[in-house]
Amino acid sequence: MLKQAEAQQGPVTVLPIGKRSQEYFAHHGADLFTEEVLLAADVSVGECFALSRKITEGYLKGDYDAVKLCYTRFDSMMTQTAVTMEVLPLTIEPTEEQKAAARRSQILYKPSSEEVFRAIIPEYVAGIVYGAVCESVASELAARRTAMDAATKNAGEMIDHLNLYYNRARQAAITQEITEIVAGAEI
Repeated sequence: MLKQAEAQQGPVTVLPIGKRSQEYFAHHGADLFTEEVLLAADVSVGECFALSRKITEGYLKGDYDAVKLCYTRFDSMMTQTAVTMEVLPLTIEPTEEQKAAARRSQILYKPSSEEVFRAIIPEYVAGIVYGAVCESVASELAARRTAMDAATKNAGEMIDHLNLYYNRARQAAITQEITEIVAGAEI
């Protein structure tokens, strides 16, 4: 899968979050953004801001053509969906009314658009990353809870089934003893 992505789009740099994903991408020879193992449950807002600054700096330098985020979206307790979201480049198309208003406007904006990018976009990316991490953690917990509920239900059914067998065997043994006692008394 990684080789297919490289063949279609060029080299891919991966920032895995979680031990299993780190091992998977390291085993498959992916270029890793960092060698540090980040655990989703332990990722803080501060770490997301630090990562987003590094990501946006790399994007501005031209190290990356695009930044995509793959995570598990929490839909409900029973449904979690794998999602890919393009974070950078931002594609916001203004409407014709907004374009016309911008042409008529006599307002000069300071600081420059590049300074705004350097200030706002890392915060935006950090918020998106942190939200995705939180949704992934919630999805994992929901999947675990669903699995544990199913295991508890299956164990309860198994116990009921085994109790039925045990009671039948006990009843058969009692009936056997009563039959033997009655047969012995008739002799």
